[in-house]
Amino acid sequence: MRSAPITLLLSAFLCTVGCSDSGDGDGGETASVGATGGTGGGATSGAGGATTSGAGGGATTGAGGGATTGTGDTTTGTGGATTGTGDTTTGAGGGTGGSDGTGGSAGGGSARVPAGSASTLREAGEKANPPILIGAAISGGGLNDNNYKRVAAAEHSYVTAENEMKWESVEPQAGQFSWGAGDNIVNWARQNNMKVKGHTLVWHNQLPGWMSSMTGKDNVTAAMRRHITQVMGHFKDRIDSWDVVNEAVQTDSDTGVGNPRMRPSVFLNQIGEGYIDLAFQIAREQDPKAKLYYNDYSIDARNAKVDFVYNMVKGMVERGVPIDGVGFQMHIGPPNNEAGGADVAANLKRFTDLGLEVLISEMDINRCGGVVTAEEQLAYYHDIVEACFKLPKCTAVTFWGINDGRSWLNSWSGALCNGQQSSQSLLFNDQYQKKETYNRVMDALLGK
Repeated sequence: MRSAPITLLLSAFLCTVGCSDSGDGDGGETASVGATGGTGGGATSGAGGATTSGAGGGATTGAGGGATTGTGDTTTGTGGATTGTGDTTTGAGGGTGGSDGTGGSAGGGSARVPAGSASTLREAGEKANPPILIGAAISGGGLNDNNYKRVAAAEHSYVTAENEMKWESVEPQAGQFSWGAGDNIVNWARQNNMKVKGHTLVWHNQLPGWMSSMTGKDNVTAAMRRHITQVMGHFKDRIDSWDVVNEAVQTDSDTGVGNPRMRPSVFLNQIGEGYIDLAFQIAREQDPKAKLYYNDYSIDARNAKVDFVYNMVKGMVERGVPIDGVGFQMHIGPPNNEAGGADVAANLKRFTDLGLEVLISEMDINRCGGVVTAEEQLAYYHDIVEACFKLPKCTAVTFWGINDGRSWLNSWSGALCNGQQSSQSLLFNDQYQKKETYNRVMDALLGK
Protein backbone atom coordinates (compact mmCIF):
# COMPACT_ATOMS: atom_id res chain seq x y z
CA MET A 1 0.00 0.00 0.00
CA ARG A 2 1.07 3.57 -0.56
CA SER A 3 2.14 5.67 2.38
CA ALA A 4 -0.63 7.71 3.97
CA PRO A 5 -0.66 11.47 3.27
CA ILE A 6 0.95 13.50 6.03
CA THR A 7 -2.43 15.07 6.89
CA LEU A 8 -3.83 11.63 7.60
CA LEU A 9 -0.86 10.65 9.72
CA LEU A 10 -1.18 13.85 11.71
CA SER A 11 -4.92 13.32 12.09
CA ALA A 12 -4.43 9.76 13.32
CA PHE A 13 -1.82 10.96 15.83
CA LEU A 14 -4.15 13.63 17.17
CA CYS A 15 -7.19 11.37 17.40
CA THR A 16 -8.76 10.64 20.73
CA VAL A 17 -9.37 7.12 22.00
CA GLY A 18 -12.61 6.93 20.03
CA CYS A 19 -10.82 7.70 16.80
CA SER A 20 -9.13 4.31 16.74
CA ASP A 21 -12.45 2.77 15.77
CA SER A 22 -12.68 4.52 12.40
CA GLY A 23 -12.12 3.45 8.84
CA ASP A 24 -10.02 5.19 6.13
CA GLY A 25 -11.76 7.58 3.74
CA ASP A 26 -14.36 7.98 1.02
CA GLY A 27 -16.35 10.71 -0.48
CA GLY A 28 -17.59 12.82 -3.23
CA GLU A 29 -20.87 13.35 -4.96
CA THR A 30 -21.48 15.68 -7.87
CA ALA A 31 -24.79 17.04 -9.03
CA SER A 32 -23.91 16.73 -12.68
CA VAL A 33 -23.46 13.02 -13.02
CA GLY A 34 -23.95 10.57 -10.19
CA ALA A 35 -24.89 12.64 -7.25
CA THR A 36 -23.58 15.77 -5.78
CA GLY A 37 -21.74 16.85 -2.73
CA GLY A 38 -21.02 20.35 -1.63
CA THR A 39 -17.99 22.50 -2.02
CA GLY A 40 -15.08 20.71 -0.51
CA GLY A 41 -16.75 17.37 -0.50
CA GLY A 42 -19.91 15.76 -1.59
CA ALA A 43 -20.55 12.15 -2.06
CA THR A 44 -22.18 10.06 -4.67
CA SER A 45 -25.49 9.53 -3.16
CA GLY A 46 -26.80 6.21 -3.87
CA ALA A 47 -26.87 2.62 -3.29
CA GLY A 48 -26.51 2.37 0.32
CA GLY A 49 -28.74 1.54 3.12
CA ALA A 50 -30.19 -1.80 3.67
CA THR A 51 -32.95 -3.59 5.36
CA THR A 52 -32.49 -6.97 6.81
CA SER A 53 -33.71 -9.74 4.58
CA GLY A 54 -34.58 -13.31 5.30
CA ALA A 55 -34.25 -15.67 8.19
CA GLY A 56 -31.55 -14.66 10.54
CA GLY A 57 -31.37 -11.24 9.00
CA GLY A 58 -33.39 -9.27 11.48
CA ALA A 59 -31.88 -6.52 13.54
CA THR A 60 -33.00 -4.59 16.51
CA THR A 61 -32.32 -0.94 17.16
CA GLY A 62 -33.15 0.66 20.45
CA ALA A 63 -32.53 4.35 20.74
CA GLY A 64 -30.55 4.69 23.91
CA GLY A 65 -30.62 0.98 24.54
CA GLY A 66 -29.13 -2.31 23.63
CA ALA A 67 -30.30 -4.58 20.90
CA THR A 68 -30.61 -8.26 20.34
CA THR A 69 -30.71 -9.78 16.91
CA GLY A 70 -32.22 -13.03 15.78
CA THR A 71 -34.07 -14.37 12.78
CA GLY A 72 -36.63 -12.00 11.43
CA ASP A 73 -37.32 -8.39 10.78
CA THR A 74 -36.71 -5.31 12.86
CA THR A 75 -37.97 -3.80 16.03
CA THR A 76 -37.31 -0.18 16.85
CA GLY A 77 -37.97 1.37 20.22
CA THR A 78 -36.38 3.89 22.46
CA GLY A 79 -34.83 1.90 25.21
CA GLY A 80 -33.94 -1.22 23.31
CA ALA A 81 -35.81 -4.09 21.76
CA THR A 82 -35.59 -7.75 21.06
CA THR A 83 -36.27 -9.18 17.64
CA GLY A 84 -37.13 -12.67 16.55
CA THR A 85 -39.02 -14.04 13.62
CA GLY A 86 -41.90 -11.75 12.88
CA ASP A 87 -42.82 -8.41 11.51
CA THR A 88 -41.59 -4.96 12.40
CA THR A 89 -42.76 -3.25 15.53
CA THR A 90 -42.09 0.28 16.64
CA GLY A 91 -42.77 1.60 20.07
CA ALA A 92 -41.38 4.08 22.50
CA GLY A 93 -39.81 2.28 25.38
CA GLY A 94 -38.90 -0.75 23.36
CA GLY A 95 -40.83 -3.80 22.37
CA THR A 96 -40.58 -7.34 21.17
CA GLY A 97 -41.24 -8.21 17.54
CA GLY A 98 -41.96 -11.82 16.65
CA SER A 99 -40.79 -14.85 18.53
CA ASP A 100 -38.06 -17.41 18.94
CA GLY A 101 -35.22 -15.08 17.95
CA THR A 102 -31.74 -16.42 18.36
CA GLY A 103 -29.64 -14.11 20.45
CA GLY A 104 -27.06 -11.66 19.26
CA SER A 105 -25.35 -8.58 20.59
CA ALA A 106 -25.70 -4.91 19.83
CA GLY A 107 -22.22 -5.05 18.37
CA GLY A 108 -23.22 -7.52 15.71
CA GLY A 109 -23.99 -10.94 17.18
CA SER A 110 -22.30 -14.15 16.16
CA ALA A 111 -20.38 -14.32 12.92
CA ARG A 112 -22.17 -14.45 9.58
CA VAL A 113 -21.79 -17.84 7.89
CA PRO A 114 -20.95 -17.71 4.18
CA ALA A 115 -22.59 -19.79 1.47
CA GLY A 116 -20.69 -22.88 0.39
CA SER A 117 -20.81 -21.73 -3.21
CA ALA A 118 -22.59 -19.20 -5.41
CA SER A 119 -22.69 -18.26 -9.07
CA THR A 120 -23.69 -14.61 -8.52
CA LEU A 121 -23.08 -11.99 -5.86
CA ARG A 122 -26.80 -11.95 -5.21
CA GLU A 123 -26.84 -15.68 -4.55
CA ALA A 124 -23.83 -15.39 -2.25
CA GLY A 125 -25.63 -12.73 -0.25
CA GLU A 126 -28.94 -14.56 -0.12
CA LYS A 127 -27.39 -17.87 0.92
CA ALA A 128 -25.28 -16.37 3.71
CA ASN A 129 -26.59 -16.77 7.26
CA PRO A 130 -27.79 -14.19 8.09
CA PRO A 131 -28.31 -12.96 4.53
CA ILE A 132 -26.69 -9.75 3.33
CA LEU A 133 -28.16 -7.49 0.65
CA ILE A 134 -26.01 -6.86 -2.43
CA GLY A 135 -27.03 -3.60 -4.03
CA ALA A 136 -26.38 -1.21 -6.89
CA ALA A 137 -27.26 2.35 -7.79
CA ILE A 138 -29.62 2.16 -10.75
CA SER A 139 -30.22 4.94 -13.27
CA GLY A 140 -33.25 5.43 -15.44
CA GLY A 141 -31.01 5.63 -18.49
CA GLY A 142 -29.37 2.34 -17.62
CA LEU A 143 -32.75 0.60 -17.70
CA ASN A 144 -32.87 1.32 -21.44
CA ASP A 145 -29.90 -1.04 -21.89
CA ASN A 146 -30.78 -4.75 -21.91
CA ASN A 147 -27.29 -5.84 -20.83
CA TYR A 148 -27.38 -3.36 -17.95
CA LYS A 149 -30.74 -4.70 -16.79
CA ARG A 150 -29.64 -8.32 -17.16
CA VAL A 151 -26.51 -7.92 -15.04
CA ALA A 152 -28.18 -5.64 -12.50
CA ALA A 153 -31.02 -8.08 -11.83
CA ALA A 154 -28.87 -11.22 -11.79
CA GLU A 155 -26.19 -9.90 -9.45
CA HIS A 156 -28.08 -7.67 -7.02
CA SER A 157 -30.93 -7.93 -4.54
CA TYR A 158 -31.08 -4.25 -3.56
CA VAL A 159 -31.57 -1.00 -5.48
CA THR A 160 -30.98 2.68 -4.85
CA ALA A 161 -32.07 5.21 -7.46
CA GLU A 162 -29.04 7.15 -8.64
CA ASN A 163 -30.72 10.56 -8.96
CA GLU A 164 -34.41 9.94 -9.59
CA MET A 165 -35.63 10.36 -5.99
CA LYS A 166 -33.66 13.46 -5.04
CA TRP A 167 -35.56 16.62 -4.19
CA GLU A 168 -35.02 18.40 -7.51
CA SER A 169 -36.31 15.32 -9.34
CA VAL A 170 -39.46 14.59 -7.34
CA GLU A 171 -40.51 18.10 -6.27
CA PRO A 172 -39.18 20.50 -8.92
CA GLN A 173 -41.88 23.04 -8.05
CA ALA A 174 -43.16 23.68 -4.54
CA GLY A 175 -45.90 21.19 -3.77
CA GLN A 176 -45.84 19.74 -7.29
CA PHE A 177 -44.47 16.21 -7.41
CA SER A 178 -43.11 14.19 -10.32
CA TRP A 179 -43.09 10.44 -9.70
CA GLY A 180 -42.51 8.86 -13.10
CA ALA A 181 -38.74 8.34 -13.05
CA GLY A 182 -38.71 7.03 -9.48
CA ASP A 183 -41.69 4.78 -10.10
CA ASN A 184 -39.98 3.22 -13.12
CA ILE A 185 -36.98 2.17 -11.02
CA VAL A 186 -39.08 0.93 -8.11
CA ASN A 187 -41.41 -1.05 -10.36
CA TRP A 188 -38.48 -2.64 -12.22
CA ALA A 189 -36.83 -3.60 -8.93
CA ARG A 190 -40.01 -5.17 -7.57
CA GLN A 191 -40.51 -7.12 -10.79
CA ASN A 192 -37.07 -8.63 -10.16
CA ASN A 193 -37.65 -9.34 -6.44
CA MET A 194 -35.25 -6.63 -5.34
CA LYS A 195 -35.61 -4.41 -2.28
CA VAL A 196 -35.34 -0.63 -2.70
CA LYS A 197 -33.77 2.04 -0.49
CA GLY A 198 -35.13 5.56 -0.93
CA HIS A 199 -32.46 8.19 -1.49
CA THR A 200 -32.51 10.89 -0.23
CA LEU A 201 -35.09 12.93 1.70
CA VAL A 202 -33.04 15.80 3.17
CA TRP A 203 -29.77 16.89 1.54
CA HIS A 204 -28.07 20.21 0.93
CA ASN A 205 -27.48 19.45 -2.74
CA GLN A 206 -29.62 18.85 -5.82
CA LEU A 207 -32.33 21.05 -4.37
CA PRO A 208 -34.58 23.05 -6.70
CA GLY A 209 -33.91 26.77 -6.62
CA TRP A 210 -37.15 27.59 -4.84
CA MET A 211 -36.12 25.39 -1.91
CA SER A 212 -32.46 26.34 -1.62
CA SER A 213 -33.37 30.03 -1.49
CA MET A 214 -36.24 29.74 0.99
CA THR A 215 -36.04 31.77 4.19
CA GLY A 216 -37.79 31.58 7.54
CA LYS A 217 -37.74 28.71 10.03
CA ASP A 218 -41.45 28.02 9.77
CA ASN A 219 -41.38 28.06 5.96
CA VAL A 220 -38.44 25.67 5.67
CA THR A 221 -39.84 23.37 8.35
CA ALA A 222 -43.20 23.21 6.57
CA ALA A 223 -41.53 22.50 3.21
CA MET A 224 -39.36 19.75 4.72
CA ARG A 225 -42.37 18.17 6.44
CA ARG A 226 -44.44 18.24 3.25
CA HIS A 227 -41.61 16.76 1.19
CA ILE A 228 -40.85 13.88 3.55
CA THR A 229 -44.54 13.12 4.07
CA GLN A 230 -45.45 13.18 0.39
CA VAL A 231 -42.43 11.26 -0.87
CA MET A 232 -42.54 8.54 1.78
CA GLY A 233 -46.31 8.35 1.45
CA HIS A 234 -46.13 7.84 -2.31
CA PHE A 235 -43.63 4.98 -2.05
CA LYS A 236 -44.99 3.45 1.17
CA ASP A 237 -45.17 -0.36 1.11
CA ARG A 238 -42.83 -0.37 -1.91
CA ILE A 239 -39.78 1.15 -0.18
CA ASP A 240 -38.96 0.04 3.34
CA SER A 241 -35.70 1.91 4.03
CA TRP A 242 -34.64 5.53 3.51
CA ASP A 243 -31.61 7.75 3.64
CA VAL A 244 -33.38 10.39 5.68
CA VAL A 245 -30.50 12.88 6.02
CA ASN A 246 -27.47 12.86 3.75
CA GLU A 247 -24.06 14.50 4.29
CA ALA A 248 -24.91 16.88 7.11
CA VAL A 249 -21.26 17.20 8.19
CA GLN A 250 -18.26 18.69 6.37
CA THR A 251 -14.54 19.15 6.92
CA ASP A 252 -11.87 21.24 5.27
CA SER A 253 -11.03 18.48 2.78
CA ASP A 254 -12.80 15.58 1.08
CA THR A 255 -10.66 13.22 3.14
CA GLY A 256 -12.55 14.09 6.32
CA VAL A 257 -9.58 15.90 7.82
CA GLY A 258 -9.77 19.34 9.42
CA ASN A 259 -12.37 21.32 11.35
CA PRO A 260 -15.43 19.04 11.33
CA ARG A 261 -18.68 20.97 11.58
CA MET A 262 -22.29 21.00 10.50
CA ARG A 263 -22.59 21.72 6.81
CA PRO A 264 -24.28 25.02 5.91
CA SER A 265 -27.58 24.44 4.12
CA VAL A 266 -31.02 25.94 3.92
CA PHE A 267 -32.02 23.44 6.61
CA LEU A 268 -29.22 24.27 9.04
CA ASN A 269 -29.32 28.00 8.33
CA GLN A 270 -33.07 28.40 8.81
CA ILE A 271 -34.02 25.63 11.26
CA GLY A 272 -30.78 25.00 13.15
CA GLU A 273 -29.05 21.74 14.08
CA GLY A 274 -32.36 20.31 15.27
CA TYR A 275 -33.43 19.80 11.65
CA ILE A 276 -31.78 16.38 11.66
CA ASP A 277 -33.76 15.10 14.64
CA LEU A 278 -36.90 16.63 13.18
CA ALA A 279 -36.41 14.98 9.79
CA PHE A 280 -36.12 11.54 11.42
CA GLN A 281 -39.15 12.19 13.61
CA ILE A 282 -41.27 13.20 10.61
CA ALA A 283 -40.07 10.13 8.70
CA ARG A 284 -41.00 7.83 11.57
CA GLU A 285 -44.45 9.40 11.82
CA GLN A 286 -44.97 8.77 8.12
CA ASP A 287 -43.83 5.13 8.16
CA PRO A 288 -43.43 3.41 11.55
CA LYS A 289 -42.00 0.28 9.89
CA ALA A 290 -39.35 1.81 7.61
CA LYS A 291 -35.63 1.63 8.34
CA LEU A 292 -34.27 5.17 8.71
CA TYR A 293 -30.61 5.90 7.98
CA TYR A 294 -28.08 8.71 8.19
CA ASN A 295 -25.69 8.57 5.21
CA ASP A 296 -22.29 10.25 4.72
CA TYR A 297 -18.89 10.04 3.03
CA SER A 298 -15.37 9.89 4.50
CA ILE A 299 -16.66 8.44 7.76
CA ASP A 300 -14.89 5.14 7.13
CA ALA A 301 -11.53 6.81 7.78
CA ARG A 302 -9.37 7.55 10.80
CA ASN A 303 -10.20 11.22 10.82
CA ALA A 304 -11.94 14.04 12.61
CA LYS A 305 -15.13 13.72 10.57
CA VAL A 306 -15.96 10.22 11.74
CA ASP A 307 -15.50 11.26 15.37
CA PHE A 308 -17.87 14.18 14.83
CA VAL A 309 -20.48 12.01 13.10
CA TYR A 310 -20.15 9.30 15.75
CA ASN A 311 -20.82 11.81 18.52
CA MET A 312 -23.71 13.31 16.56
CA VAL A 313 -25.34 9.92 16.02
CA LYS A 314 -24.63 8.81 19.59
CA GLY A 315 -26.46 11.92 20.78
CA MET A 316 -29.40 11.06 18.54
CA VAL A 317 -29.59 7.56 20.00
CA GLU A 318 -29.41 8.90 23.54
CA ARG A 319 -32.19 11.41 22.81
CA GLY A 320 -34.45 8.69 21.43
CA VAL A 321 -34.37 9.95 17.84
CA PRO A 322 -35.74 7.13 15.63
CA ILE A 323 -32.57 6.32 13.70
CA ASP A 324 -32.00 2.69 12.67
CA GLY A 325 -28.59 2.81 11.03
CA VAL A 326 -25.72 4.60 9.33
CA GLY A 327 -24.63 4.34 5.70
CA PHE A 328 -20.90 4.48 4.92
CA GLN A 329 -20.63 5.65 1.32
CA MET A 330 -17.17 4.16 0.77
CA HIS A 331 -15.98 6.11 -2.27
CA ILE A 332 -12.29 5.23 -2.27
CA GLY A 333 -9.65 7.15 -4.24
CA PRO A 334 -9.23 10.74 -5.43
CA PRO A 335 -10.23 13.17 -4.11
CA ASN A 336 -11.00 11.01 -1.08
CA ASN A 337 -9.14 8.79 1.33
CA GLU A 338 -8.12 5.19 0.91
CA ALA A 339 -9.60 2.91 3.56
CA GLY A 340 -8.04 -0.34 4.71
CA GLY A 341 -10.19 -3.27 5.80
CA ALA A 342 -9.04 -3.25 9.43
CA ASP A 343 -9.91 0.42 9.88
CA VAL A 344 -13.29 -0.05 8.21
CA ALA A 345 -14.06 -3.08 10.38
CA ALA A 346 -13.30 -1.18 13.60
CA ASN A 347 -15.32 1.81 12.49
CA LEU A 348 -18.37 -0.21 11.47
CA LYS A 349 -18.38 -1.94 14.83
CA ARG A 350 -18.06 1.37 16.60
CA PHE A 351 -21.50 2.31 15.29
CA THR A 352 -23.10 -1.11 15.77
CA ASP A 353 -22.05 -0.88 19.40
CA LEU A 354 -24.62 1.94 19.61
CA GLY A 355 -27.27 -0.64 18.72
CA LEU A 356 -27.48 0.49 15.07
CA GLU A 357 -27.24 -1.24 11.73
CA VAL A 358 -24.48 -0.19 9.36
CA LEU A 359 -24.18 -0.61 5.62
CA ILE A 360 -21.80 0.16 2.80
CA SER A 361 -24.04 2.41 0.78
CA GLU A 362 -22.17 3.76 -2.29
CA MET A 363 -19.00 1.81 -2.93
CA ASP A 364 -16.64 2.43 -5.82
CA ILE A 365 -12.84 2.54 -5.98
CA ASN A 366 -11.43 5.12 -8.35
CA ARG A 367 -8.31 4.41 -10.44
CA CYS A 368 -8.14 7.88 -12.04
CA GLY A 369 -4.76 9.59 -12.06
CA GLY A 370 -3.00 6.41 -10.93
CA VAL A 371 -3.47 7.35 -7.29
CA VAL A 372 -4.90 3.94 -6.40
CA THR A 373 -2.94 1.11 -7.99
CA ALA A 374 -4.55 -2.00 -9.48
CA GLU A 375 -3.20 -4.10 -6.60
CA GLU A 376 -4.53 -1.69 -4.00
CA GLN A 377 -7.94 -1.63 -5.63
CA LEU A 378 -8.24 -5.41 -5.47
CA ALA A 379 -7.16 -5.51 -1.84
CA TYR A 380 -9.57 -2.74 -0.87
CA TYR A 381 -12.52 -4.39 -2.58
CA HIS A 382 -11.89 -7.69 -0.84
CA ASP A 383 -10.98 -6.38 2.58
CA ILE A 384 -13.72 -3.75 2.89
CA VAL A 385 -16.48 -6.12 1.75
CA GLU A 386 -15.06 -8.76 4.10
CA ALA A 387 -15.21 -6.28 6.99
CA CYS A 388 -18.91 -5.75 6.39
CA PHE A 389 -19.67 -9.41 5.75
CA LYS A 390 -18.11 -10.52 9.02
CA LEU A 391 -20.36 -8.16 11.00
CA PRO A 392 -23.97 -9.45 11.01
CA LYS A 393 -25.31 -5.98 11.72
CA CYS A 394 -23.71 -4.75 8.50
CA THR A 395 -26.78 -5.47 6.44
CA ALA A 396 -25.84 -4.47 2.88
CA VAL A 397 -23.07 -3.71 0.42
CA THR A 398 -24.15 -1.44 -2.42
CA PHE A 399 -21.96 -0.49 -5.38
CA TRP A 400 -22.40 2.90 -7.01
CA GLY A 401 -23.28 1.66 -10.45
CA ILE A 402 -23.02 -1.48 -12.56
CA ASN A 403 -20.17 -1.06 -15.05
CA ASP A 404 -17.15 1.18 -15.57
CA GLY A 405 -18.50 2.95 -18.64
CA ARG A 406 -21.50 4.33 -16.76
CA SER A 407 -19.64 5.42 -13.62
CA TRP A 408 -20.35 8.99 -12.51
CA LEU A 409 -16.64 9.33 -11.73
CA ASN A 410 -15.64 9.33 -15.40
CA SER A 411 -16.84 12.88 -15.99
CA TRP A 412 -16.36 14.45 -12.57
CA SER A 413 -13.24 16.59 -12.48
CA GLY A 414 -12.69 15.95 -8.78
CA ALA A 415 -11.95 12.32 -9.54
CA LEU A 416 -8.98 13.24 -11.82
CA CYS A 417 -10.46 11.46 -14.85
CA ASN A 418 -11.52 14.80 -16.35
CA GLY A 419 -13.70 13.04 -18.91
CA GLN A 420 -10.64 11.59 -20.66
CA GLN A 421 -10.40 8.11 -19.17
CA SER A 422 -12.47 5.52 -17.38
CA SER A 423 -12.34 5.49 -13.61
CA GLN A 424 -12.14 1.66 -13.78
CA SER A 425 -14.02 1.84 -10.51
CA LEU A 426 -16.60 -0.96 -10.56
CA LEU A 427 -17.00 -4.74 -10.94
CA PHE A 428 -17.92 -4.99 -14.64
CA ASN A 429 -16.19 -3.52 -17.70
CA ASP A 430 -17.84 -1.58 -20.51
CA GLN A 431 -18.95 -4.86 -22.13
CA TYR A 432 -20.52 -6.02 -18.84
CA GLN A 433 -17.89 -8.69 -18.33
CA LYS A 434 -16.78 -9.56 -14.80
CA LYS A 435 -13.48 -8.01 -13.75
CA GLU A 436 -11.01 -9.22 -11.15
CA THR A 437 -12.64 -6.76 -8.75
CA TYR A 438 -15.80 -8.89 -9.03
CA ASN A 439 -13.84 -12.01 -8.14
CA ARG A 440 -12.35 -10.39 -5.06
CA VAL A 441 -15.79 -9.31 -3.85
CA MET A 442 -17.12 -12.82 -4.43
CA ASP A 443 -14.21 -14.25 -2.45
CA ALA A 444 -15.07 -11.96 0.47
CA LEU A 445 -18.73 -13.01 0.38
CA LEU A 446 -17.74 -16.69 0.37
CA GLY A 447 -15.34 -16.31 3.27
CA LYS A 448 -12.19 -16.71 1.19
